[in-house]
Amino acid sequence: MANTPSGDRVFEPTTESSAVTQMADAYHVRASYAPNRGKVRYRYPSSLINPQSRVFISVSEGQGATKFVGAASMTVENVAAGNGEVQFRVFIDWPSNLGMVADFFWVNP
Repeated sequence: MANTPSGDRVFEPTTESSAVTQMADAYHVRASYAPNRGKVRYRYPSSLINPQSRVFISVSEGQGATKFVGAASMTVENVAAGNGEVQFRVFIDWPSNLGMVADFFWVNP
């Protein structure tokens, strides 16, 4: 553990599960989801995803291909790749339903 100039604590990993690896099989897609609110479980199906895939997801308010930063907070809480899909949970902190757009980036080792 180290400290930044502002005094924040910065934590280092205690172990690494594998060496740093260059990966050639990288994919990206953007998907729009129906309006919702609260803690919601979603999935994105793709035959290119498997249990060993490393999937990274960012979410924002929006609809279709349009994303924007609005007043609501949207937080990706969990991500789990499986056979032909990734499931993930998002918390949409807003009192009414909002559309959500997700960007997926994944690599297959």
